[in-house]
Amino acid sequence: MPNKTKVLPLVSVVIATHNSESLLEKVLDSIRMQEYPKNKIEILIIDGKSTDNTLLIGKRYFCRLFNNPKIDQVYAKYMGYLKAKGKYLLFLDSDEVLENNKSIRNKVDAMISNDMVKVVVSSGYKIADGYPQINSYLSELGDPFTYFMYRDSKDPRFFKKNLLRKYKVISQDRKKAIFDFSEGPTPFIELTSMGVLIDLDYVRKNVPEIFKNPSTHTHLFYLMNFKKNLFAVMKDDPIVHYSASTLSSYFKKLRSRVKSNIFATDMGKAGFRGRENYQSLLYTIKKFIFVLYVISIIFPLVDAIYLSLSRGKLIYLSHFILSFIVLFMIVYFYILKIFNRETNLIGYGT
Repeated sequence: MPNKTKVLPLVSVVIATHNSESLLEKVLDSIRMQEYPKNKIEILIIDGKSTDNTLLIGKRYFCRLFNNPKIDQVYAKYMGYLKAKGKYLLFLDSDEVLENNKSIRNKVDAMISNDMVKVVVSSGYKIADGYPQINSYLSELGDPFTYFMYRDSKDPRFFKKNLLRKYKVISQDRKKAIFDFSEGPTPFIELTSMGVLIDLDYVRKNVPEIFKNPSTHTHLFYLMNFKKNLFAVMKDDPIVHYSASTLSSYFKKLRSRVKSNIFATDMGKAGFRGRENYQSLLYTIKKFIFVLYVISIIFPLVDAIYLSLSRGKLIYLSHFILSFIVLFMIVYFYILKIFNRETNLIGYGT
């Protein structure tokens, strides 16, 4: 009987940090508790000039520490691709905690069991008990513009259910469902966070372009999909998300999203501005319809009521107000751009 510890592949876990001391220990403890050989997990902390105890915590957990000279998370994760030694690469943000202590093992098994599966996605975002309710909206929908464009959910109650309803299922069992997204419209899935596991060996050989441009790696989902790879989605593997501790911190995230896309910064090219290059013309047209959606008043109000009733949380009524706030930000930053006003953006949420 072979020793399974020896045959299991090395998994590189990449965490982008910037003054992340408040939650980093929770993230690292969730990795330490994994039922996967400890000598088969390497943790990379890619740090953007933290001034708190982030690096000390990383040292205490024996992480590999790297300095991110550009601070922003997009470049940090690009560095993760370059520095990782593992066969598989798993992305966690510094506010994401693995809830299932078999998360890594189950994802690796899903990858090994089907040669066509090159990406394994978690079950979505779960909100920590007692954490501000704005996290429910942010974690599930992101922002009003993203919800309008894709109508997708990252809530575990709806995430896999929507995928099973809308997309081609190759097979499924009690642990996972395997999808072929290569035909027709694609879901909005990012492979840079939420405990996504990627076959890094395959990417090195078949998608070399992501190692040449820091913003390209955020669109790996589309590049992998174009090659007709299969994607597995786990059924009982949520990520506990601690994204916004206050409403003001969420507004900062909204502001940086809008600003980076309008000014086509590296972060914008890694976001919707860059994603347009891989999507159908429909999405380019639809982005302009967002203005009509908001000023109609009725459509964002109907969505807000529907979301609130279906989720059982009043916080989703804020979708109506947030839609107008985002539209105001879009207009404001476009005016700055037209008049060639400089804007500073060093990272997400700044």
